[in-house]
Amino acid sequence: MRKDQHEFLEKLFTEQYKTLFRHANSILRNTHLAEVAVQETFAIACEKIATLLSHPNPIGALRLTLVNVIKRIQTEQYQSRKRTLSMEVVQPETLGISDELNPTVEYEGIISTEEIEIVEKLYIKGYTYQELADEMGVPLSTVGMKAKRAKEKFRKNFKE
Repeated sequence: MRKDQHEFLEKLFTEQYKTLFRHANSILRNTHLAEVAVQETFAIACEKIATLLSHPNPIGALRLTLVNVIKRIQTEQYQSRKRTLSMEVVQPETLGISDELNPTVEYEGIISTEEIEIVEKLYIKGYTYQELADEMGVPLSTVGMKAKRAKEKFRKNFKE
């Protein structure tokens, strides 16, 4: 980053940080997430500093970037809540499974090893569908269908 770019970004940060933070916090209603949103906004500004410098309204562009970051965070929160609510949680003791046993062993034959890994990454480790699709090298829709089938098999076998 050139010196003039660095100085411009530093000035923008000093002048706009509090305003951006208040805006993010008023929407997200969470100071931690608001801070994350503002930091990510400035990280994007760093990556696109040349575009920001040449923009006719750099403050407006920065605020629009913040709005997009906030929307992404809200989407991730919604998807996380949706995943949590859609996955039935079964406690090992209700199934008569010992705490010492690896629950994966108990699921064999109900859902495949691949399906177990998909469900674990999505619902326990918090992967997004896109992250998992990228890791697996498959389309997003494939991950969605595999997760849906795994949950259906799991529910069907544990309801019986």
